[in-house]
Amino acid sequence: MSYRPDESNAQIYSEGAWLQGAIVTGVLYGVVIVLAAMCWRSLWPRAQIPGTGYKKNRFLLCYVAFLFVVGTIYVAFNAQITQLGFIDNRLYPGGPSAYEEATSSAPLNTAFVVSDWCADLLMIWRCTVVYKDSGVYYVILGLGFLLFLGTLITGTLWLVIVSTPAQSVSGWMSFSLLFPYLCFSLAINIFISLLTVMRLLYHRHRISKVLGSGHGVLYASFASIIIESAAIYSTCSLLYLIPYTLNSPISYAFMQILGEAQVIAPLLIIYRVAEGKAWTNRSTTLMDDNSIPLRQPLNLPKPPPPAAPLNVEISFHQEITRDESIRAPKSSYPMKFTEDCA
Repeated sequence: MSYRPDESNAQIYSEGAWLQGAIVTGVLYGVVIVLAAMCWRSLWPRAQIPGTGYKKNRFLLCYVAFLFVVGTIYVAFNAQITQLGFIDNRLYPGGPSAYEEATSSAPLNTAFVVSDWCADLLMIWRCTVVYKDSGVYYVILGLGFLLFLGTLITGTLWLVIVSTPAQSVSGWMSFSLLFPYLCFSLAINIFISLLTVMRLLYHRHRISKVLGSGHGVLYASFASIIIESAAIYSTCSLLYLIPYTLNSPISYAFMQILGEAQVIAPLLIIYRVAEGKAWTNRSTTLMDDNSIPLRQPLNLPKPPPPAAPLNVEISFHQEITRDESIRAPKSSYPMKFTEDCA
């Protein structure tokens, strides 16, 4: 006896994509929890000590806390809408997948867009840090501002339109506007990522030329390039947009995963910054032509000056004593006496 529902294979595949996407999103939220805790543990001691980077560390702490809250809101309402589609409204015409497409959650959409804005801002900031010592720094800064302004406007328009009462009846507007918004955001991510990677590879070549290939790998490794350019975020965006363009239901799964990837990528960058492994303003400056600092030293207390040396003079006086009670040893040779005779 088969318990298969009376639905087409395409419909069942779409429902499976929605459900699997929700499950993987919950797994990625566990990664968000771990990364947020690691960032907090690394930033908290430095934020308590006034000195170099004191205000920046406090700002990063607030940024990490805000990202964690946004990621929590996203996964919570994504789980709720999954329950509504697969449990509470399982008899919706067209099945749970049709319900998911026709339903819009304002908190879920807001958390998605806000996390995207946070990720874009951090990527633009990291790109400006990498180009800090270049002649095109202000060009990169102005270009980053214009790109973020574009994603801010398109994201706000999408949130306003999908929150209209008509959205509760038909969900076509949600995906029709989400696609161009994400395309614009992805274009920003790819462009900023390419700029960051090009600069890192340039410095890698520069360091390798001066210090050797081993140092180039250390300061611009493959892992650092992937993290600094937020390639994880850009990859997840492509994984959603390409299937969506091909009208594949698998895009439903990647759309949910993208919401948490937008939180994971900035947290990875923040953790590298907190640990002193990220590219800094001073990383592009050769000091003594031998080293490139990547981490600012902690303000440790200076050791006390050494105490004055002690001059100890020791004199020895030789004293000779004679004990009369000790007789001289007898000679082993006989003594000769001479007598004068008159």
